[in-house]
Amino acid sequence: MTNPTLLVAKHTYLTRLKKKSFWWLIISPILLIAAAGLLGYGISYFSNDQPAKVAIIGPSTSREAINQSASKMNIKVSSITDEQSAQSALKKQTIDGILTLNDGQGTLVTQQKAPKIDKDQLQAVLSKLFLTTQAENYGLTARQTAALMTPFSLKTTVQNQSSQQDADNNQAAKAVISVAVTIIVLLIVSTYASLIGNEIANEKSSRIMETLLAASSAQAQYFGKLLGITGLLVTQLLSYVVLGVGANLFGQQITMVKQALSYLTALTPAFLTYTFVFIIVATGLYLILAAIAASLVNDTSQVSQAMVPVTTLAMIPYVVGLASASNGGNNVVVRIFAYIPFMSQSTMPSLLANQYVNWWQALLSLTISLIALVALAQYGQKLYAKNVLSYSDENILKQLLASFKRS
Repeated sequence: MTNPTLLVAKHTYLTRLKKKSFWWLIISPILLIAAAGLLGYGISYFSNDQPAKVAIIGPSTSREAINQSASKMNIKVSSITDEQSAQSALKKQTIDGILTLNDGQGTLVTQQKAPKIDKDQLQAVLSKLFLTTQAENYGLTARQTAALMTPFSLKTTVQNQSSQQDADNNQAAKAVISVAVTIIVLLIVSTYASLIGNEIANEKSSRIMETLLAASSAQAQYFGKLLGITGLLVTQLLSYVVLGVGANLFGQQITMVKQALSYLTALTPAFLTYTFVFIIVATGLYLILAAIAASLVNDTSQVSQAMVPVTTLAMIPYVVGLASASNGGNNVVVRIFAYIPFMSQSTMPSLLANQYVNWWQALLSLTISLIALVALAQYGQKLYAKNVLSYSDENILKQLLASFKRS
């Protein structure tokens, strides 16, 4: 690496780093996730069933016993104690149900839209009441009654319980990873491909590219911009790592955060590091394509047109990754894509998280992408040098295809 390359990289990195748009790029996903979490929490909170208001027609001792366990059954005992008033209240829908108790039998009548009542808990409470009453009728002492009602004691232990909990968490986490990595890669590729495209297009449209090339070289400009934009990506990812560590340290007191972190603990540092590196390598591949395509534009209005081939290519692993998220390990196409550069970043981490592949296979896929990155970087530098001073009015896609053919 030459000094001009480092200077270009530093200039590209610091120029973008100082812009509010870059920091908004970092903050916006966090705000989106936080908003989604709060929305989900709000929906869950307000959709919780209110206790069913039930009138109990029967002995006062039964009403008192049921009232003590009402929260477990999701009911609230009404003050109504006579049948006629209860039927009138049920008709007016001021109560949700009527529980009639008589000589060891019970009848529960509820409205069609009444909140759900835990009938198993209700059955258990009523059975205990009935058993107590029968014991008194048979003349049993309080001690005998207590001994009769003592349940059988069965102790259970789970061998290696912590590992089982980790396995359960991993089962939930890997289902999310299958979709999350696919979406994250597409968003990152689209964003940073557009960044490098605009970086090159701005210089070409203002006609300062000739001055820059006279002061350094096409190679320095090309690799410097790639390194600068990649540095921004690393900064963004590291900021999320720092926020994640901070959430882990200070968010344990918040129930919602603690619950989310309990699933993330199932993802090992090795897997997170692997995914982190793979995202950078994959984005590097797409950045090179974006730089080659952007070198053909005349002004910034053509950037979106130049990025079409890049985003279209990025959509292929996105569609495949989402379509096969549930059973990707059994899909031959997904397994093949897991070793193809430009495609593997959305499939291999998912296969690894779901334990469809071993670590050596995952590292092989990453190595193939690294080799492709180095080869494409050298090849792209030649195309960039040929095209960056070209100002043609032809269609960008035609120019791009012609550029590949000439090389």
